[in-house]
Amino acid sequence: MEQQMRMAKQAMDMQRVAFTGMINNMILFWDQTEKMFGTYLEKAAWIPDDGKKAFREWVDGNKKGCETYKNAVDDGFNRLGSCFTGKSQHSDTV
Repeated sequence: MEQQMRMAKQAMDMQRVAFTGMINNMILFWDQTEKMFGTYLEKAAWIPDDGKKAFREWVDGNKKGCETYKNAVDDGFNRLGSCFTGKSQHSDTV
């Protein structure tokens, strides 16, 4: 039984690393997109201010969504990890 638990924990750790790499790359993508198009938008006089504002809101919303998703999955990994250690990491459960 101990070996199966260790293997399951290793699989979970591997999934955590894969997820963290993927989400960090996604956030990096949004940062690069914002920088690249932000510079372009600043210099594009033909784009109305409403269009520039919509772009900024779109990028900010996507970045915030990525962060929220990352935090939720990290919380799930932490809760699952507590199953392997036998310790409860959250005292907010009734």
